[in-house]
Amino acid sequence: MQISDLIAKQKEFLMYQLVDGLKQLSDKCALHMDNSSGTAELNTLLSEYMHQCEYANLSYVVRDNGTQISANVTKDKVDKDYIGQDLSSRPFFNIVNKNKVFYLSDAYISSASLKPCISAVHAIMHNTKMIGMLVLDLDLEQLPILKQDFELGDWRQIKGDPEIRSNLFNQRRVESVMDQAIDTVHTICYELLSQLGVFHLKLHYASSRATIWTYDDPFNYHVHVLDEIISPNIFMLYPKKPFPSEAKVTPDQIKIILDKFKYLRFMDEHLYLKTASINIMNATIGLSFSCDGNHYLTVDDFLQNFEEKYA
Repeated sequence: MQISDLIAKQKEFLMYQLVDGLKQLSDKCALHMDNSSGTAELNTLLSEYMHQCEYANLSYVVRDNGTQISANVTKDKVDKDYIGQDLSSRPFFNIVNKNKVFYLSDAYISSASLKPCISAVHAIMHNTKMIGMLVLDLDLEQLPILKQDFELGDWRQIKGDPEIRSNLFNQRRVESVMDQAIDTVHTICYELLSQLGVFHLKLHYASSRATIWTYDDPFNYHVHVLDEIISPNIFMLYPKKPFPSEAKVTPDQIKIILDKFKYLRFMDEHLYLKTASINIMNATIGLSFSCDGNHYLTVDDFLQNFEEKYA
């Protein structure tokens, strides 16, 4: 599933959680849109709601012509300075109508709190006519978010620095000390991934170092220079572990992947692999090339499409 699909699913879940409560509040607001004490009543309703809703940051009511008729109401303040402002240029104004009574914006950074925020807008209806809009800014960090499995579902290619790409053929691969010992490096990397509890490994071929993450200490990474990587003493740092049953990559695939990394490192004097990573738990490959381009893809895509994309 692509990231855009995950976000759409998340918004659908939030809409389901929010829509009933906002409809009830908008129905109450409808009763006070045109009476002489309407503004005061609206402010009271909004203030009561703000103290009941832990994830609401701001609320206000707008007439169908875009004029704000309530104060800006937060948990701590009823600010009447905003009454009368024209909000007809706001994105939601031309989206919400009698046929689409609820709208949830994309996430954005609030200019007031500098925190991630999302706006919910519900039409205020009188019979079948829309007479206004109820607007709430919600603290995204406090909202009930649906837990989703975040997996790489498509091949992502990201272009790097244009200046580096424009000078691609003015540069050449300079043999690093890791290049000279690449078979030994890959052999030890295989052992680390298949026998010694490492689940994520990144090789920096040009600078001759490796960065690794282990099951026992996943929140910290360890950096090893070449002398440490090629020394069997490194095995003394990482106790032997059974290969995890949850891994989405097999030990045989690890060997093949490392061989492919070697091919990409030496495939061309101008266009060549600079860094490569493998994560056996989510089966993700990361590649960074001399052109400053980056590829992120699944192990299956990498192995199945290798000849077409790289060879």
